Parts: sequence; C-alpha cells; structure tokens
Amino acid sequence: MNTTAKAAQQIARLVEAEDALTTARREEAHTAKTAERATARAKAARAKVTPARTELRKAERTGKGVAAATRRLHARMARAADLAQTARQTRYAARLAAREAATAARRLDRLALRAATTASRMVGEVAERMGRRAAATPEQDKTLPVEELPAVEEIETHAERFKTLDTEAKAQAKAAEAEKRWLRRLPAGTYGRVTVTRTNGGTVLDGDQVAVDYLDRGMGVPPRKARKDTFKVAVEAPAVETADQVALVIAA
Repeated sequence: MNTTAKAAQQIARLVEAEDALTTARREEAHTAKTAERATARAKAARAKVTPARTELRKAERTGKGVAAATRRLHARMARAADLAQTARQTRYAARLAAREAATAARRLDRLALRAATTASRMVGEVAERMGRRAAATPEQDKTLPVEELPAVEEIETHAERFKTLDTEAKAQAKAAEAEKRWLRRLPAGTYGRVTVTRTNGGTVLDGDQVAVDYLDRGMGVPPRKARKDTFKVAVEAPAVETADQVALVIAA
C-alpha cells in the first residue's frame, strides 16, 4: 500500500474514532448525570426513613396509629432500598461509560499520531517529487574540451594518486571516528592535558514541517535547491603479464 492510500485509510479511521469518542463522551456525561440524580434520590429516601422510625416509636408508646406508622416505615424503607439499588446500578453504568470514553480517547490519540506521521511522510514525498521536477539544474563541473585533454598516462597517474589518498583519508576518518566515539563517553571535565567540553548543538530545519506549513497556507511546495551530480572515479588494476604471455613475447 502506497503512502497516499495508507494516509487516506488512516484518516477515515481517525474520523470514525472521533465520532466514537464524541458518542462515548456524551454517554459518559449522560450516565454521570443520571447517577448523580439517582444518588440524590436515594439519599433523600434514606433521610425519610428516620422520621418514619421515630413516628413508629411514638405510636408504640401511645398505642395509637401503630399499624399506619408501621406501614409508612416499611414503605419508606422499601423505597429507600429500591432507590439505593438503582443508584448503585447507575453509578456502575457511569463508571463503564467513563472507561469506554477513556479507551476511545486513547485510541484516537494513537490513530492521530499514526495519521500525522503518515501525512508528514506523504507531504515529504510529494514535496520531494515536485521539488525534483521544479528544481533548477545545478552548476555543472567545468570540463576540459577534447583538444585539451591530457595524455592517458597522466590521467591514470592522477587517478591512482586520488585512489590512494582517498583510501587513506577514509581509513584515517574511520579511525578518528572510533577515537571520537570512545572520547564522547567521558563527562565534561579536565583530565590532565585533556579538556572535554560539550556545547549545545542547536537545531536544524525540519523540512517536512516546512512543507506542511507551506501547503497549509496555500503556498505550494517550498523552494528547493538542486545539488551537484555525484562524481566518482574508478581505477582498474593494471594487467599482470603471466609467464606464458612473456614467453610468447620473447618467442616473437
């Protein structure tokens, strides 16, 4: 799957995740309010049980209205129990809804990160392709005309010299990099004649973010500057005469 198709697929999933999160948060808010109201009703019902119990004791002391007070107390206790059960159920539903909303939010964050990464990569690829088409041709090396070309022997001599120096330079650079990696493990400080310091490396231009900002502002792709062509020199090893070839030359 190419980057564009992958980005489109991830954006579609992102939209679905946003809708799911919106629905989950609405359900969370609704269940939270329902649980709050149910808890308040259960609390109010429990508060009415105490006066009913007091009235029953008074009726029992006076011997009047005991049956009515008993029925009233039982009714209020039953209602308080029912409302308490309802409150527990609504609070459990509210916890489930809050958990689902948190899960939907985490999923949205993951998809948003993936979509942003893919979109950034896509913008970079598009900018790279458009930049290659729009980039100006770099200044080419000034080459000698045919009539001024040196002798082949001189070219081979310079090429051999370049090959030797280039090999030595690469070997020296590799050895220097190994020593540098070893030294970079040391904390800043003074070690005899050696002083190790560290300076903030600063920042570099984020090409992908620049491309995104240009496209967001309707400015197209950012300007690009072409680079010079890669220059390489290949030197073939000189032919080695075998003993049979030498014998043939002598015989001739």
